[in-house]
Amino acid sequence: MTGRTHRQGIDKTLLRSLATADRGRVTARTTVLLGGYAVVAALALWADSGWWALLGSVVLGFVLAGFINAAHDCVHGSHLRSKRANRVAGAAWSTPILLNFTIYRHQHLVHHRFTGVEGDTEPEETFTTLRAYLYALSGVPFWPGFPRRIWKTWRNDFPASVGTEDRRRQARQDNTAICTWIVLTAVLTVLFPYPLLIAYWLPLVFSLPAGVFLSLPEHYGLWGVPEISRNTRTVRSNRLVRYVVWNANYHAEHHRYPAVASVNLHKLHRAMPDPHPVQEKSYFRFHAGLFGALSRGDQDYGKLATPHDRHSDN
Repeated sequence: MTGRTHRQGIDKTLLRSLATADRGRVTARTTVLLGGYAVVAALALWADSGWWALLGSVVLGFVLAGFINAAHDCVHGSHLRSKRANRVAGAAWSTPILLNFTIYRHQHLVHHRFTGVEGDTEPEETFTTLRAYLYALSGVPFWPGFPRRIWKTWRNDFPASVGTEDRRRQARQDNTAICTWIVLTAVLTVLFPYPLLIAYWLPLVFSLPAGVFLSLPEHYGLWGVPEISRNTRTVRSNRLVRYVVWNANYHAEHHRYPAVASVNLHKLHRAMPDPHPVQEKSYFRFHAGLFGALSRGDQDYGKLATPHDRHSDN
């Protein structure tokens, strides 16, 4: 199991402070992101050119893609300071992106226990062709599974991780919230079709490729070993991206210390006594490398050379 890790090397007092939820910074970031979303949506609707409106929707899609990372912070109880507050906030972040927070929460916690080995709820994904990679990057695979998950939840058909009645009840509550959200946005779309298309539906569509773009480097090519130092990748990225995705680029640091609040992951990254051995300089660099490798027929991009040679940047 990969939830256990060697924790020597970082001052315990510092670690405790980094693991403390910072309501002020979370509130400030939430305000900036939601306020920024509203401003970009208003500018996109105000633009005379359809191309500028489309560009605005793409930007909004990127912001929406970060919602899952805020919900992820709630999964680990580090977004806010109470269990109930994290539950409510997690559902609030998840509902607009049509994600059942309860199911996501318990599936993700299993992922932490079995990262990169049998039992992982995020199975190995290695592309054999460029076409398969582009198809995954399009976000299209999400859509068939989405209505199936809603239907299964109503039928009380849950993953094994959602095995108690309390968890199932909460999952049904989240399902109700998602269905209510869909009905509400559908009604508003009938009344205001163009604003809802530009400000929500197109951003939702664009958020799926953005989500794949941001999440794929986390474990790609690193399946098959239980050690975090060998099965998880950190992406260093830039300040804007780190801000929007709630520092989710520091994925290896998060797996080592999952209790650390997302707003503190940059501090944790800098405090690590030794750099994580598997890092990438940017998301674009990772995807450009993967695209180029698949174009050449190379299916081994991102894989470390041997089970014992795990210290090269990809």
